[in-house]
Amino acid sequence: MERLVFDIETVGASWESMEQSVQESLLRSARNEEEQEEVRTSLSLFPVTAQIVCIALYSPGQDHAVVYFQAPQGGVERTREEKEAFIPCTEKELLVRFWEAAGKTRQIVTFNGRGFDCPMILVRSAAHRVQPTTDLMPNRYSPQHIDLMDQFTFYGAMRRRFSLDLWCDALGIEQPKREVRGSDVAGLFAAGDYMKIARYCLGDAKATSQLFDLWSKYMRFPAPEQ
Repeated sequence: MERLVFDIETVGASWESMEQSVQESLLRSARNEEEQEEVRTSLSLFPVTAQIVCIALYSPGQDHAVVYFQAPQGGVERTREEKEAFIPCTEKELLVRFWEAAGKTRQIVTFNGRGFDCPMILVRSAAHRVQPTTDLMPNRYSPQHIDLMDQFTFYGAMRRRFSLDLWCDALGIEQPKREVRGSDVAGLFAAGDYMKIARYCLGDAKATSQLFDLWSKYMRFPAPEQ
């Protein structure tokens, strides 16, 4: 596989389920009640307090996608559509499948993958004793991993960071009407609405692929030969 684009969704542990010593450690740097509440509601962002509930893998060259997602309450069957497959599994299984695909590709493409997706995958893989098959965090200038957050901030030269949705809107990339936002994932997971999470995750992976095409053609120099 020449190129693999991927995106993940995570859900944090419940605050009440954590031991008091862990809670105290997480709140140590919070200076007031507002910052404490921010910590409590951001557990899905920390590899030590979150799990991966969905990962979408998209191959632009084959125009084919596979989405692996957790469905602990059941009621969801493996689904195959024209160029997409949705496969319920455990977190460990989705990590195994991810590494199988990543090990066969020459280049990975993400949006903020270096800052979020890849560290999360590496930590959760260690928790499940799943071996990596490729380097997700090479030198940040390496073409092995193109993180579009790096590219669209010009490696930090533009200090303001914008979301995937905002970049798509600004650059004229059409997306299906959004019924789900990142902040909805925890609630959908608790309610057992797993396919909504899976389709949302795949939508982000495909949007990342479209952004990559635009960056590669119009913002990269020299541009690749057509």
